[in-house]
Amino acid sequence: MLYITKMASAILCLGCATAAWSADYKVKRSIEIPVSSTQAWHLIGDFCDIDDWHPSVNACSLRVLDGSLVRVLSSNGREDVAQKRIARESGLSYTYKSINSNLPIENFVSTLSVEPGNKARIEWSANFSSEDPAMEKLVVQEIETGMSAIEQILTGRGQQ
Repeated sequence: MLYITKMASAILCLGCATAAWSADYKVKRSIEIPVSSTQAWHLIGDFCDIDDWHPSVNACSLRVLDGSLVRVLSSNGREDVAQKRIARESGLSYTYKSINSNLPIENFVSTLSVEPGNKARIEWSANFSSEDPAMEKLVVQEIETGMSAIEQILTGRGQQ
Protein backbone atom coordinates (compact mmCIF):
# COMPACT_ATOMS: atom_id res chain seq x y z
CA MET A 1 0.00 0.00 0.00
CA LEU A 2 2.87 2.35 0.85
CA TYR A 3 4.43 1.65 -2.57
CA ILE A 4 1.18 2.58 -4.37
CA THR A 5 0.91 5.86 -2.43
CA LYS A 6 4.52 6.79 -3.23
CA MET A 7 4.04 5.86 -6.90
CA ALA A 8 0.82 7.92 -7.12
CA SER A 9 2.61 10.90 -5.54
CA ALA A 10 5.51 10.55 -7.97
CA ILE A 11 3.15 10.45 -10.96
CA LEU A 12 1.27 13.52 -9.70
CA CYS A 13 4.53 15.44 -9.21
CA LEU A 14 5.76 14.44 -12.64
CA GLY A 15 2.51 15.77 -14.12
CA CYS A 16 3.00 19.04 -12.23
CA ALA A 17 6.56 19.43 -13.44
CA THR A 18 5.68 18.96 -17.09
CA ALA A 19 2.40 20.90 -17.21
CA ALA A 20 2.56 24.44 -18.52
CA TRP A 21 1.24 27.04 -16.11
CA SER A 22 0.01 30.42 -17.17
CA ALA A 23 0.35 33.49 -15.05
CA ASP A 24 -2.35 36.10 -14.62
CA TYR A 25 -1.35 39.66 -15.43
CA LYS A 26 -2.97 42.99 -14.63
CA VAL A 27 -1.76 46.13 -16.34
CA LYS A 28 -3.10 49.62 -15.66
CA ARG A 29 -1.88 52.98 -16.87
CA SER A 30 -3.44 56.42 -16.51
CA ILE A 31 -2.70 59.97 -17.55
CA GLU A 32 -4.22 63.34 -16.74
CA ILE A 33 -4.42 65.86 -19.56
CA PRO A 34 -5.46 69.54 -19.31
CA VAL A 35 -8.41 69.15 -21.72
CA SER A 36 -12.02 68.35 -20.96
CA SER A 37 -13.11 64.75 -20.66
CA THR A 38 -15.49 65.43 -23.56
CA GLN A 39 -12.55 66.38 -25.81
CA ALA A 40 -10.65 63.25 -24.75
CA TRP A 41 -13.65 61.02 -25.35
CA HIS A 42 -14.17 62.58 -28.76
CA LEU A 43 -10.70 61.28 -29.72
CA ILE A 44 -10.79 57.82 -28.14
CA GLY A 45 -14.43 56.97 -27.55
CA ASP A 46 -15.37 55.48 -30.89
CA PHE A 47 -14.52 51.77 -30.75
CA CYS A 48 -12.92 51.75 -34.19
CA ASP A 49 -11.16 55.13 -34.17
CA ILE A 50 -8.11 53.53 -32.56
CA ASP A 51 -6.41 53.60 -35.96
CA ASP A 52 -6.61 57.42 -35.82
CA TRP A 53 -4.55 57.72 -32.66
CA HIS A 54 -2.63 54.49 -31.83
CA PRO A 55 0.68 54.33 -33.75
CA SER A 56 0.68 50.51 -33.84
CA VAL A 57 -2.73 50.22 -35.50
CA ASN A 58 -2.79 50.71 -39.27
CA ALA A 59 -6.47 50.00 -39.88
CA CYS A 60 -9.68 49.14 -38.07
CA SER A 61 -12.84 47.61 -39.49
CA LEU A 62 -16.11 46.83 -37.74
CA ARG A 63 -18.47 43.91 -37.98
CA VAL A 64 -21.23 42.41 -35.87
CA LEU A 65 -20.75 38.94 -34.43
CA ASP A 66 -23.51 37.28 -32.41
CA GLY A 67 -25.14 40.67 -31.86
CA SER A 68 -21.95 42.29 -30.53
CA LEU A 69 -19.67 44.85 -32.13
CA VAL A 70 -16.27 43.46 -33.17
CA ARG A 71 -13.31 45.46 -34.39
CA VAL A 72 -10.58 43.90 -36.49
CA LEU A 73 -7.25 45.64 -36.13
CA SER A 74 -4.38 45.46 -38.57
CA SER A 75 -1.07 46.31 -36.96
CA ASN A 76 2.43 46.96 -38.27
CA GLY A 77 3.16 43.66 -39.98
CA ARG A 78 1.24 41.49 -37.52
CA GLU A 79 -1.79 39.37 -38.24
CA ASP A 80 -5.19 40.88 -37.64
CA VAL A 81 -6.56 40.92 -34.10
CA ALA A 82 -10.30 40.71 -33.44
CA GLN A 83 -11.71 42.37 -30.32
CA LYS A 84 -15.32 42.14 -29.18
CA ARG A 85 -16.87 45.04 -27.26
CA ILE A 86 -18.48 43.54 -24.18
CA ALA A 87 -19.51 46.68 -22.27
CA ARG A 88 -19.92 50.38 -22.88
CA GLU A 89 -20.79 53.39 -20.77
CA SER A 90 -21.60 56.17 -23.20
CA GLY A 91 -19.10 59.02 -23.05
CA LEU A 92 -17.04 57.32 -20.34
CA SER A 93 -15.71 53.86 -21.18
CA TYR A 94 -15.75 50.71 -23.23
CA THR A 95 -14.55 47.22 -22.40
CA TYR A 96 -13.49 44.63 -24.92
CA LYS A 97 -12.02 41.15 -25.08
CA SER A 98 -9.77 39.57 -27.67
CA ILE A 99 -11.49 36.83 -29.61
CA ASN A 100 -8.78 36.21 -32.20
CA SER A 101 -5.07 36.89 -31.82
CA ASN A 102 -1.85 35.17 -32.83
CA LEU A 103 -0.23 36.09 -29.51
CA PRO A 104 0.12 33.50 -26.72
CA ILE A 105 -2.39 35.34 -24.55
CA GLU A 106 -5.65 34.02 -23.11
CA ASN A 107 -8.63 35.70 -21.47
CA PHE A 108 -7.57 39.19 -22.56
CA VAL A 109 -10.07 41.81 -21.30
CA SER A 110 -9.34 45.52 -21.44
CA THR A 111 -11.09 48.78 -20.54
CA LEU A 112 -10.41 52.29 -21.85
CA SER A 113 -12.09 55.01 -19.80
CA VAL A 114 -12.25 58.75 -19.16
CA GLU A 115 -13.30 60.27 -15.84
CA PRO A 116 -15.70 63.21 -16.27
CA GLY A 117 -14.30 66.64 -15.47
CA ASN A 118 -12.43 69.70 -16.69
CA LYS A 119 -9.19 67.73 -16.81
CA ALA A 120 -9.29 64.40 -18.60
CA ARG A 121 -8.08 61.46 -16.55
CA ILE A 122 -7.73 58.60 -18.99
CA GLU A 123 -7.20 55.06 -17.78
CA TRP A 124 -6.42 51.94 -19.79
CA SER A 125 -6.32 48.59 -18.05
CA ALA A 126 -5.90 45.00 -19.22
CA ASN A 127 -6.20 41.62 -17.54
CA PHE A 128 -4.97 38.45 -19.21
CA SER A 129 -3.20 35.13 -18.80
CA SER A 130 -0.11 33.87 -20.59
CA GLU A 131 2.53 31.20 -20.29
CA ASP A 132 5.02 33.66 -21.80
CA PRO A 133 6.18 36.35 -19.34
CA ALA A 134 7.26 38.54 -22.30
CA MET A 135 3.57 39.14 -23.06
CA GLU A 136 3.25 41.39 -20.01
CA LYS A 137 5.98 43.66 -21.38
CA LEU A 138 4.34 43.67 -24.82
CA VAL A 139 0.93 44.66 -23.43
CA VAL A 140 2.50 47.37 -21.25
CA GLN A 141 4.37 48.71 -24.27
CA GLU A 142 1.22 48.83 -26.44
CA ILE A 143 -0.81 50.58 -23.73
CA GLU A 144 1.95 53.09 -22.98
CA THR A 145 2.45 53.80 -26.70
CA GLY A 146 -1.27 54.45 -27.06
CA MET A 147 -1.45 56.65 -23.97
CA SER A 148 1.54 58.68 -25.12
CA ALA A 149 -0.08 59.22 -28.52
CA ILE A 150 -3.36 60.30 -26.89
CA GLU A 151 -1.49 62.80 -24.74
CA GLN A 152 0.49 64.19 -27.69
CA ILE A 153 -2.60 64.61 -29.85
CA LEU A 154 -4.74 66.21 -27.12
CA THR A 155 -2.05 68.62 -25.96
CA GLY A 156 -0.99 69.50 -29.52
CA ARG A 157 2.58 68.29 -29.00
CA GLY A 158 2.24 65.72 -31.76
CA GLN A 159 1.31 68.27 -34.41
CA GLN A 160 3.82 70.08 -36.58
